[in-house]
Amino acid sequence: MKARPKLAHIFRVWGIERRRNKRLRLLQKIRRLKHKLAKVRSRESLPQLLLPPQSDQSPCAPDLFPQIFIMEAFFARELIELLTVDANEQMSFLTGPKIGPIRIISRWAQRPSLSRQSPVFVRTSAKSVAAVLIPIIQQGAELHVIAHSHPGRGALATTPSLTDIECLGKLQKAGSQAIGCIVTRDAYVRFFSISTNFHVMVLGTGVTEVTKNVFQITHQNSD
Repeated sequence: MKARPKLAHIFRVWGIERRRNKRLRLLQKIRRLKHKLAKVRSRESLPQLLLPPQSDQSPCAPDLFPQIFIMEAFFARELIELLTVDANEQMSFLTGPKIGPIRIISRWAQRPSLSRQSPVFVRTSAKSVAAVLIPIIQQGAELHVIAHSHPGRGALATTPSLTDIECLGKLQKAGSQAIGCIVTRDAYVRFFSISTNFHVMVLGTGVTEVTKNVFQITHQNSD
C-alpha cells in the first residue's frame, strides 16, 4: 500500500519533466525562427541581399571548384528578346537550381523598376532590386546572373563598361558568386566576372562559342 504513493509521485514528476522539456523545445524553435527572421530583416544593403544563403558547412575555395553555369539555347534566345524589346538598355536577374558548383540558369526574377534608362545606360535602385530578390532568397535560391543589353553589334559590343565592372566587382567582393551577362540585338552573349572563377555552357542548336564564355546564338526557324 505504501508503494502506490511513491509510484504516483514518480509519474507526477515524470509528467512535470515531460511538459518542461516540451516547453524548452518550443522555446528553442521560437528562438531559431526569430534568429532567421532577424537575418532576413537585417539584409538592408544590396550586396547583402545578393549573397547566397549561409551554410553550416565551411565553404570550399572558389579556385578549386569553379562555378559552372548551364543555360539552354532556347532560354538564351528568350533572354535576348526580353533585353532588346526596344532601343533602351534593359536589365534582368537570373536564377535557377544549384547543385554544388553547377548552376542551372533557368528562370528570371520579376523585372525590377528602373530608375534611369537610355540606349546606353540602365540603372535600378537597391530598394527595387531587394523587392525582387528577397522572395528568391527566402526560398533558399541564389542569384546566378545579372544580365543587361548593350547597343552596337558583334562580339566586341558585349565588352563590359567600367560601370559594369565596378558594380559586379562590388557584388563579388561582398561574397556573391553571381556573374554578369551582356547581350546585343544581333544575338551575341558575353558572360563575365571580376573575381569568380567560372565557365558557361550554352546547350542546344544554333550556338557558336566565339571565344571563352562569349557566344553567338542564331535564330531558329519554327517551320
